Formats: sequence, structure tokens, C-alpha cells
Amino acid sequence: TQSMEHPIAFYTPDLSIGGIGKMRVHLMRELVKRGYKVDLVIQDLSSPLLKRLPSDVFIHRVKTTHSLWSIPGLAQYLISRRPVGVVTDRLRLNAGVYRTTVLTGKRPRLILSFHNPISVKLASFNEARRRKYLGKLRAALERNYRIVAVSNGVARDLMEHADYPSEKIAVVHNPVIVPEMDTMADEPVDHPFYKEGIPVVVTAARMTEQKDFDTLLKAFRGVRDQMECRLVILGKKGRYYSSIMDLIRNLRLETDVAMLGFQLNPYKFISKASVFVLSSRWEGFGNVLVEALSVGTPVVATDCPVGPWEILEGGRLGRLVPVGDVEEMKKAIIEAISSPLKMDILKQSVARYKVEVSADGYLKALGIA
Repeated sequence: TQSMEHPIAFYTPDLSIGGIGKMRVHLMRELVKRGYKVDLVIQDLSSPLLKRLPSDVFIHRVKTTHSLWSIPGLAQYLISRRPVGVVTDRLRLNAGVYRTTVLTGKRPRLILSFHNPISVKLASFNEARRRKYLGKLRAALERNYRIVAVSNGVARDLMEHADYPSEKIAVVHNPVIVPEMDTMADEPVDHPFYKEGIPVVVTAARMTEQKDFDTLLKAFRGVRDQMECRLVILGKKGRYYSSIMDLIRNLRLETDVAMLGFQLNPYKFISKASVFVLSSRWEGFGNVLVEALSVGTPVVATDCPVGPWEILEGGRLGRLVPVGDVEEMKKAIIEAISSPLKMDILKQSVARYKVEVSADGYLKALGIA
């Protein structure tokens, strides 16, 4: 078939250390495993995640991802590789590919995927910027074969705020669960917190305002006042790192909190913790909640727009607390430690987030499967 001869391309500025980059790698690996040709069109080759790509993935480097200046590099790529489809997750990149297809006459199927609710972005814009952004969204609807949303919440948001028709949107959950996760989760952890026999609370997030570490740390202080416990923070040190450190000092938690930075294998830390906490102000999905459930760790999450409610089935699979509510988060953490949900229930509940299901969804969205 044409689809097996011609590659499926993923176009991105970088494989950033974070959820989206990792999901892309999972998906590409699964497609290669099934015998599809896969191309990665990318600008920045510095991510450690590149090491996890199969050698069969063809990497085409571009000098820029600017929607105009990128055209020569993309034209060279489209003409030489003739991909059957190009998947992007940013409007700017999507526009660049579209312009290039018009100029070259090469017409792969374009897919634009949304990982976050657009309403969050729109709320931060003034009226002029809002109109401009909505205009770009409407244009994107015309030129894409399909729009992919990573959750029902993100899809509803697109229908409501950008008037996207439901038949153009495919909801494809992130490929969070990969076969090697169980083995990775079983690896030993060499950190003193895990050797004390005391409950460990864990979180994994980039250090940004979105992730609301203030609420988490204040809630943890409250938990710590009532019981012996430790907090482990995994994730890239962002621009909020120093203010997070200040808060840890102000709350006198220096000896109870460990900042372990970005970890290629976060699962071993999560699987051995008593509870996983997600304190975000908003999410498009919340991959890390699925990861925690799939390794059998109880979770507490904010009921933020738009992923946690969907993943935790309204609170059936984990405790949901209001965004920014220190007291409720404290209570939920204590409850999760003292009466955790059964591990097998948690693991079974997330089968729909397996990489196989996600790959099926993308192939269907591209009209290949």
C-alpha cells in the first residue's frame, strides 16, 4: 500500500523534555514496530529522548521552524521523501507545512494535534489577539485532514471556542503506556527517602506557574505536621526553580523534600511512592496521572481543566481536589496514604492509554488504517 511505502512524518522544533516529546517517541516506536516508515522533521537535536528512537526513524533536520523561513527546508524534505502524512502540534509549524505543500504541489495529509484546552490561551489574550488567534484556528480547520485532540475535554473545548465540527476531530488519547514501563518501574531506587520506611509523596512536573508548586508544598507542610513523610519532586528545573527553593526554606522543609530533576526513568520513583500528586492549574490531559495509575500508585489531583476528571473517572480512581485548595489537598494526601485504592484496580483502569490504541487512532485519523 501507498502508506507502507511512504513515510509518516512528525514535525516539531524539538523533542522537549516533557510529556509531549516522550509521547511522540512512544508513538514513533510503535509505528516502526508495525512496519511503517517514520520520519522526524526537527530543528533542535539536543534532547536526550532522541536516544530512545529506533535507528529506522529517518531524521531530517531543518534550520528553522518559522512559518515562512522554514519553507525551503520543508520543500526539500517533501520532494525527496514524499510523506503520506505530516503530524504537527503547533499552529505555526502547521501553517509552514501547508504553505510548502501549496508551493511544491506535494500534498500529504496534514494532522494538527492539540494537547491543551485553547480556552486557557484565549483567556489570557486581549480582544485583538483573541480574534487573530481564532482566525488562525479557523484557517487551520480548512487545511488539515483531521484535527486530533488528546482528550474529550480538549475536543469539547475546540468545538465550543473555535466552532470546530465534531466530525473533523479525532480524540486520540496519548500513548502513555508502553510495554517496557513495568520493567522500568521495577528498577531499584538508590535514594535515602525510599529506604526509611516512611511514606513518600511524589510529583513529576516542569517547574512552571502552570504546575502550582506553591499549593503542593503548603499542603505537604500540613501533611508533614501530622505524620512523618517525604516529598520527591521530579522534573526539569524551570524558571520557578529558585522561588520553589525559597518556599521550601520558608516552610522549613529542606530535609523533607528532594528535587531530583529530569529523570529518563521516572517510573521507578513513582511506583515505590505511597501517593502521586498532580497540583496543576490546568492540563490538556495529564499523562503523568496515567503513568502513576499504570504502575499502581494511588493519586491525588486538582480537578483542573481539562484532563484529571476524565482520567480519574470523576474521582473513582483517585482523589480530586479544587485547584489551589491547600487544605483539601492536605486531607486528600493523608487519606490516600492511610487508605490507598487497590493496585490492580488502578492498573486495569488505564488500558485505553496503551501505545497500541494510540497508534491505531493516528493511523485512522490519517486515513491509513
